Amino acid sequence: MKLYDGVIMVDSHVHIREFKSFEFLESYLKVYSLNKVNIVSLACKDENQIMQNILSALFKMKHPGHVYAYGSLMYPYYPLDDKIPGDYNFVDQVKILMDIGFDGMKMLEGKPTLRKKIGISLNSSIYDDYYSYLEKQGIPIIFHAADPETFWDKDTAPEFSFEHGWFYGDGTFPEKEDIYSEIEGILSKFPKLRVTFAHFYFLSNHIERAAAILDKFENVSFDITPGREMYDNFSKKPSEWKEFFTKYQDRIIFGTDMEDSMFQGRPQDIINTIRKFLETDDKFNNWGFEINGLALDKDVIDKIYYKNFESYAGKVPKKINVEKLLDECRKIREIAMKNNSLIEYVQEINRVIDMVKQTNTLRG
Repeated sequence: MKLYDGVIMVDSHVHIREFKSFEFLESYLKVYSLNKVNIVSLACKDENQIMQNILSALFKMKHPGHVYAYGSLMYPYYPLDDKIPGDYNFVDQVKILMDIGFDGMKMLEGKPTLRKKIGISLNSSIYDDYYSYLEKQGIPIIFHAADPETFWDKDTAPEFSFEHGWFYGDGTFPEKEDIYSEIEGILSKFPKLRVTFAHFYFLSNHIERAAAILDKFENVSFDITPGREMYDNFSKKPSEWKEFFTKYQDRIIFGTDMEDSMFQGRPQDIINTIRKFLETDDKFNNWGFEINGLALDKDVIDKIYYKNFESYAGKVPKKINVEKLLDECRKIREIAMKNNSLIEYVQEINRVIDMVKQTNTLRG
């Protein structure tokens, strides 16, 4: 079956690692005729990611109107102490990011590796003011929570999970159901949070459970960013999943997880795989298994490709406040200068500052 002509696509889930990512993402926008992309920052990952937010903002500034950015929290140290709140300032961090011109927040804190590193539950009272602020302000979140259940079982875990440190069956990581319980605790306290759970919330093998989440929480959605296992699971029950995608057409969002170090294939392979799965009923092979397309209607496709994301982040990305961004760059530089393990980033932060000023001058 032929793909639809002239589709509008907004990739809601791409990453930027360092300066070399700029050229890749600029090419990605152009070559694949994407209308817009959303960079999701991973500043929360560890202290060596201190440039993630400012790099995301810089790239957004260089491509006004075509790039959204979701910032992420920075942690003063690990692990956190559930009894002593400390100087986390999560709400202040969000306010600063929104003032700079970010469009939402990215949370990787629910990935088992980071959840283990942080050392407290996702629904800890430490986060209450943060979630409350996001809920009241209507700030959207892309939340990575859990991972495929196979990653906890050495007999079913794929080889790449061991290669990337994503095997969780040694007893030191939280269980998948524990993470789900923590997320349920968050949503029970803050039911109006505007959350998109990345990678279909790792429920592609549990259609009834996925439906129950969407039925219970009106502002929750799932993105279909691979997780390759997702498309294997979908393809085992194509008629049931087509009915699901049609029923919940307002709650499903397109994304790719694209970055310049992709291990799941070339950009063309990933985009074509998702498009063929959504737009046709073809049977084809990728990632080592046969995929069975859903052949969704064009109006459903349009919602998944761009309308649903825009309902969260707005039809037009926010503008970058140059002075606020420069203030944040200087603050990050000061942090790096005081920490021997981060001193290597000072020169790169200065480069960001120079590029912000140059871009601002050019846009005059």
